[in-house]
Amino acid sequence: MTHAEIRALEDARANMAWSTESYDGRTHYADVLKALTPAFLILLVATGLLLALL
Repeated sequence: MTHAEIRALEDARANMAWSTESYDGRTHYADVLKALTPAFLILLVATGLLLALL
């Protein structure tokens, strides 16, 4: 492996979007719930509108 290839791999590793070093091993349920709240509200409104058609 050439020096340029090694440097390219190191640069790619440094620029990864998902860094395993920063993952603390816990699932942050509050953050997941905050992210899913708009989807739940949309589904609730859609269900209400469909039931109103019956």
